Amino acid sequence: MSGEAIAQRIVRGRLVIQLLAAVVIGFVSGLLAVAFRFLLLQGTEVIWGAPYNLVAAAQGLPAYAVVSIPVGAGLFLGLILYPRAPETRGAGVADVIEAMVERGGDIHHRTTFYKMLATLVSLSCGASVGREGPMVHIGASIGSAVARLLRVAQEWKIVFLACGAAGAIAATFNAPMAGMLFAAEIILIDFQVGYLSQIAVSAITATVVSHQFLGDLPTFDVPSVSLVHYWEIPVFLLLGLLAGALSIVLIKLISRVEDSFNAGKVPLQFRPAVGGFILGAVALWCPHVLGVGYFTINQALGTELIPALIVTILIAKFIATACCVGSGFSGGIIAPSLFLGALIGSLCGLGVQILAPGQVDPTSATLYAMVGMAAMFSGTTLAPITAMFTIFELTYNFEIILPLMVGCIASLTVVQTGYGISIYETSLVRKGVSIVRGRDVNLLRSLKVASYMESDFESISQSLPLKQVVTMAQESEYPHFVVHDKDKLMVGMLSMHDLKNCLGEMGELAYLVLASEIMTRDVITITPDDNLEKAFELFQGKNISTLPVVSVYSPRRVKGVLKKSELIRAYSRNVLRFDVQ
Repeated sequence: MSGEAIAQRIVRGRLVIQLLAAVVIGFVSGLLAVAFRFLLLQGTEVIWGAPYNLVAAAQGLPAYAVVSIPVGAGLFLGLILYPRAPETRGAGVADVIEAMVERGGDIHHRTTFYKMLATLVSLSCGASVGREGPMVHIGASIGSAVARLLRVAQEWKIVFLACGAAGAIAATFNAPMAGMLFAAEIILIDFQVGYLSQIAVSAITATVVSHQFLGDLPTFDVPSVSLVHYWEIPVFLLLGLLAGALSIVLIKLISRVEDSFNAGKVPLQFRPAVGGFILGAVALWCPHVLGVGYFTINQALGTELIPALIVTILIAKFIATACCVGSGFSGGIIAPSLFLGALIGSLCGLGVQILAPGQVDPTSATLYAMVGMAAMFSGTTLAPITAMFTIFELTYNFEIILPLMVGCIASLTVVQTGYGISIYETSLVRKGVSIVRGRDVNLLRSLKVASYMESDFESISQSLPLKQVVTMAQESEYPHFVVHDKDKLMVGMLSMHDLKNCLGEMGELAYLVLASEIMTRDVITITPDDNLEKAFELFQGKNISTLPVVSVYSPRRVKGVLKKSELIRAYSRNVLRFDVQ
């Protein structure tokens, strides 16, 4: 058998293993999504007495109970849970992207349990957040665990993480295409067609698991709709523009809440309780803000809400969502986006029916609500294709594709031109994590200096005479020396460039001039935990070919050296995919 045939067989075998791994990831993600939904219903029933309709439940409870329930949840999260697992704070999707960019797709094992617990507590107690974001985090952690178990290459570790995210979304919304596109459009910053098979298999498997336990019914109750008149297209465009503007409002409002907590120096452990108090106070005025809000979304889709009530719920939901997300409740932003979009669209549809009576279909308000959901989803996440297919898979009605496209692209355009980044990237930027769209950059970010530095390096004492330094340089294959003191701590670097400047003193002064007098004292260093992107930035524009790699805890304790030549070889192997001999 020829070498080429053997290589092809190895590639095919690797693909089979990857697909089987995707099945396992999708299966476990689907099971966890089903288990999470069951536990959430049980928790909500225990706390509120009604697992589905929190509006009626809150109206039947005394005011102190409506306020104390979310406050109690906030105290539990802030004082007990988050100190043990601080990474479980927040939405989840941004954390998955950060893990992919900063840690090469590694998510801690304990994240799965603690994230599920934090989100169950948050949603069971009525937090105005969604369950989709945390489920993405949980699914991604499963993908990360499988990747570590199989010891796959760095590239496929990220793909397995995306497989878990796709499975979580597919099982949550009963929408395999939406799950697959979510992973491709949001999680995988640098998507390649070669990843699609694994992600699709995971999404399909998770959906089958969800169907087995929950049935194949869609997440929302959507009446039959149709686009009757094409003159409504400009109205859908205006709806998309409005949704885009409100997406920016929501993103900025959440950031404003976080800034207010920081400015007021509110301790992290008490912020969820403060957010819970505000949520409870708002719920006394408008109980529709409690929980994921699917009940109210179905009311909007069924045109059961009057315009005045819609406006009230909209204002209350903006406040409640911003306070819950900004204070650190564990939950996602997708469900609130769909909630707000459904109300905006329903209000717009009812307005069109009033302004053009008899000219539109009686179910037009439902169509406008669906377009509003997709447009708001598109605006907050900057993922228009995922938004379109999420709503499309509720009905599989091709007549709504055109309105969905118009609304989503309009919303996307407003956010891109008026703000620039998604709600997830906003969260990351505020944490100091920069997201660059480019496969090369993000791959370099996932590669650590520790894997490419040389621990066996040459060093000399600062008191070594010039004569001996020159002799060592002549015998060395790579004459770059770390100069150390008597305690073996770095005091400088010495290279051939430094030696050239003093070769004229090789006469009588050869034993009088010391290494400390000719070395470079202002040394640029890097740590083992830094990534190769930073290394490239440090080398760029500087006449150096070696970086000392120093301890994170002791900046003069040298652990090794990173050569520019090795950095280029690492780039070639991992990015250009060929070895430089």
